Amino acid sequence: MKGLLQVARCTFLVMCLFFSVALVPADATEKLAFVRDGNIWIANTDGTGEKQLTSSREDGGPALSPDGSLVAYHSGHDERTGFGRIHLVPSTGGTARIAAFAGMTGSEHPYFHPDGKRILFVGLSNPRTKGKGDAAMTYATMSVAIGDLETAAARPIVQTKDVMLDAGYVYTAPSVSPDGRLFAYQASGSDVSGGFVLFDENGKTVFQYPARTADPTPFWRPLVSTDGKQILCYSPATSEKKRDAVYLVDRASGKRSLIAEGTHATFVDGGSAIVFEQWADKWGEKARSDLWRLELARGAKARKIVTNATQPAGQTVSVKAQ
Repeated sequence: MKGLLQVARCTFLVMCLFFSVALVPADATEKLAFVRDGNIWIANTDGTGEKQLTSSREDGGPALSPDGSLVAYHSGHDERTGFGRIHLVPSTGGTARIAAFAGMTGSEHPYFHPDGKRILFVGLSNPRTKGKGDAAMTYATMSVAIGDLETAAARPIVQTKDVMLDAGYVYTAPSVSPDGRLFAYQASGSDVSGGFVLFDENGKTVFQYPARTADPTPFWRPLVSTDGKQILCYSPATSEKKRDAVYLVDRASGKRSLIAEGTHATFVDGGSAIVFEQWADKWGEKARSDLWRLELARGAKARKIVTNATQPAGQTVSVKAQ
């Protein structure tokens, strides 16, 4: 049982990982959080000014608060469920604390609401074990929930009961549109299939990609553009013959455009550029992931900005230079 949970957990951390961009004033530098060797780091969106924030080697899924003061991330894992908890650490460095939410035994993949007072996350509740011995399996209710940082109250927006945790995650990589009106999640987060869903505050689906739910091609980590018309996502390579690909999907037509080779892309600098993860020797013994930046302008070429890093934060924010 523990072995299966560890495998699911490792796969989940590799596949996981979000976006709310503020306009950049003249005296500000936009910040980007990322993961290196299981720890959370922060840097400018051009790769300069790297600073390590955590040291547990079990951290992932970072997101920056709208005012730039906090970085949220998930860390650790429960032996029974494999689920971690959301932590908060000052972006300038300091002691991290757990962000507890009522009714949730586990919480991962934080994403700040634009109001800065709430966090969207994947929540786990009501875990229970069925069967005995080697046949024992853990089930729980999994949800995309929104939690209040001040009161610790949490409200599931969409949820699925009796999820067999050894089979993977139903929801992954939730995000909020810049105007706070739409939410999104990646389906089948630890599998190699599934797309993404956009929904409103009542849980009603307003856009799904691919449109055909039977399409096995994975399109993950949806992030809504500043104008709400496009969704940034990526499709991970599922074999040595395929390549990781970053796309922009048009909501009106459902058509996608290839913009880079890589994974875990996020908008930066007011949506004028993206930062994404790209692997070198991905299927070899010397596999390494770096962060690259690409301006969203005709003829622009990507350039490497951070070496040995993964999971660039889906949320970046403009903060005064430190």
